[in-house]
Amino acid sequence: MIPIKFKGSEKETVHELYHKLLDVSNQKDKKGYITHIKSINAWCLNNICINGHSFTFPEIIKADYYTLCEIAQKYGKGMPEMSDQDKKFMIEYLYNQRFSVIRKEFSDKLEMKVCPYCNRNFVNSASNRTICDLDHFFDKKEYPVMAVSFYNLVPVCHSCNHVKSTEKISYSPHNKKYNTDDLLTFGYYISGIEFLADENQIGIEIMDDIVIRDNIKKLKLREVYQVHADLVQECIKKAIVFHPDYLRYLYRTYGELFESEEELYHIFPKS
Repeated sequence: MIPIKFKGSEKETVHELYHKLLDVSNQKDKKGYITHIKSINAWCLNNICINGHSFTFPEIIKADYYTLCEIAQKYGKGMPEMSDQDKKFMIEYLYNQRFSVIRKEFSDKLEMKVCPYCNRNFVNSASNRTICDLDHFFDKKEYPVMAVSFYNLVPVCHSCNHVKSTEKISYSPHNKKYNTDDLLTFGYYISGIEFLADENQIGIEIMDDIVIRDNIKKLKLREVYQVHADLVQECIKKAIVFHPDYLRYLYRTYGELFESEEELYHIFPKS
């Protein structure tokens, strides 16, 4: 799991993307577009209230992850019904069409090259397109008002998006309250004496905190990481071959090839 971070000012980036998302200047039917936005805004003011504050539609689009959690927790499956017309506008137009215009820019504004769910597959942009899917942490059909909320959208690989589908998981990469290194650690175990020749005798262990356990189960990450037994086997072999004394010899002999001794140990792990 990788936390999502913005490259520049988070507030300014969200504000800039928000204006591009709702830009009325390039709408063919400006009057109809404004009517829909006003209708959704009125619905928000009448139905979404937290601690005495009634939310506008723009506020929900720009709301941080914790505010979205409050809204989801308060209303759960009992969120007041939005009209079918407004739901259709939210999902089919604002998300499917309008957000697709800024999707690449949105993902490019994030410090992220690989999928934050599995930390395996690339999600960065290539040329003029992005290779990521967008997952709605809070399902857009259950929470249509959050369909274009920036902190509800997680750029992920197609595999994770397909596996998760509309499932609810417990941890969002937008959640900054936790250090993911504290929530998830990896280890391995050996089940046979031929493990150096047979990678199937090496198992990958995931030690997870309850905060992230739902993600591990529903994204099938235990199965995903087991395919990397060959990499663990390779590391074990390197650790056996490259004894610390030999690594020190390599650094003394070829030190000019490395920026530091740590870089050498990154390439050839200590035993």
